[in-house]
Amino acid sequence: MESLLTLPLGDYRVVELTLRLTVSLIVMTALLQILCLSVVKRPFRLTLILSGVALLAAAWFESGVWLAWKDAFELAGTSYCVTGHLLAGEDRIIALSLGLPAILVCFGLLHLNPLKKGFRNLCWSALGWGVLGPFYQTAALIGFVLCVLQLRGILLGKPNNHAILRVETIVAITSMALGFIVKELGYLYLLPLGKSVEEILIRGETIHSLCDILELVVPGMALLIGILRISEEKSSVSFIRQLA
Repeated sequence: MESLLTLPLGDYRVVELTLRLTVSLIVMTALLQILCLSVVKRPFRLTLILSGVALLAAAWFESGVWLAWKDAFELAGTSYCVTGHLLAGEDRIIALSLGLPAILVCFGLLHLNPLKKGFRNLCWSALGWGVLGPFYQTAALIGFVLCVLQLRGILLGKPNNHAILRVETIVAITSMALGFIVKELGYLYLLPLGKSVEEILIRGETIHSLCDILELVVPGMALLIGILRISEEKSSVSFIRQLA
């Protein structure tokens, strides 16, 4: 029980810095998407706005995880002791339930016809994920699988999809899936987190933060890069037509 009450200075700082880095990267990704509204074509602006707002909301809840970590411990000599405040694990779950479905819907806006059934199914799956995900881990997994199924056309390389977006979409979905897999391995005690409570707490929080980067930052940047490439391609085509 004593190991639960104190953390070495170095271990505490590693987790705090990782949490701060996670929040900073999510905010930076959201701001980059919003700032790029001025350089992309009008049809892609709604996609960037939706993703940017969702990532800002996710960053807000991620900051709650960081602040809860700071409140949960206080410096006592050469170590940090618990104060009795709880860690805000639910804030991380809410952040993912806001950010991930929104990013997948944004990819759907780029690949799918909004008037067809596939896009409607994607939106309903994302909505169910966003509502039920904070309460049930299984709902988040099911929601992710259902959303990916609606985007299976681009993953399978159908020619009627934007080939230029295929790589970005695969990177985003693979990164999300990797984050889910690592977390599930942790829940099933299949990750070597250590033997003491102290080691499990430190490594668990660090891995959770790295998974958040995989699930939010990498897909957000993949979406931004894909939109910039499409917008640039359309601008080049329009310029060539004007010259002709």
